[in-house]
Amino acid sequence: MFASMLMFCEVTNPKQLWDAHWESLSDDIEAMTCHEHDDPTITLFEDALKDCGLYEIDQVFICNKHRLEDFPTFPKFNYVPFVHGGNRLVQEELAYDQHSLTTNADNVEDRFNDDQRSVYETILNVVTNKEGKLFFVYGSGGTGKTFVWITLLSCLEGQGKIVLVVASLGIASLLLLGDRIVHSRFKILIDLHDESTCNITQQMKVAELVRKADLIIWDEASMMHHRTFEAIDRTLCDLMQLDDAHATEKIFGGKIVVLGGDFRQILLVVPNGGREDIVSALLPRSHLW
Repeated sequence: MFASMLMFCEVTNPKQLWDAHWESLSDDIEAMTCHEHDDPTITLFEDALKDCGLYEIDQVFICNKHRLEDFPTFPKFNYVPFVHGGNRLVQEELAYDQHSLTTNADNVEDRFNDDQRSVYETILNVVTNKEGKLFFVYGSGGTGKTFVWITLLSCLEGQGKIVLVVASLGIASLLLLGDRIVHSRFKILIDLHDESTCNITQQMKVAELVRKADLIIWDEASMMHHRTFEAIDRTLCDLMQLDDAHATEKIFGGKIVVLGGDFRQILLVVPNGGREDIVSALLPRSHLW
């Protein structure tokens, strides 16, 4: 909330607001540090607590394409505190009750029809064998695509794997646990051209999260311009070079990506465009297809 106020509410004096409330923003950091290191004797001095609080705020800024440097009067942290040695984005994706998820997946598998079971088992086998592939699950509304996504999530996250779920629009992103708008997750630029990439570098924490992901599910993919997929393809190829020297030769850098949607249901909007313009902008017109 503090970071949102600075970004969107035109705070007159950010430093004064921080000075008034830094203790409240940082009061749980020492307890978390003791818990993470299993050492109740750890004590953080005032400067360290402030640095931790500023670091947390900066992480929220980064997720929203801002930095502390955007606010010249705001104090800066002097170092990254040792309590934040891990990648919180990765930790959040692993912070699930694996036993409960596995049980849920086992209970719903018996409710699949033949087509749903075929999709589920095919994707599951590819993830298990770590074979980089691109799938498009083509089904109209009501055929159970979301049901398959939920079961895949439960099964794979129950095994301790990381599944990134994104959607092309906000309403669809509400249907699945941990779902994000694709522009938010992959830092996609608004104006795309034929050589665009996402605003992610190899040093960013979200880059590590993407590299560690075992599966990427993209719902309502039929609503996106083919340049969006190509920008993510170029970005993933760049990120995955850290783990695979041949990543640039593979689609999406060798990641397993599952797209879902229905080209008969709803398509993207091309301003002042006719039928030909819309069809030309769709995913099937991309070299990836």
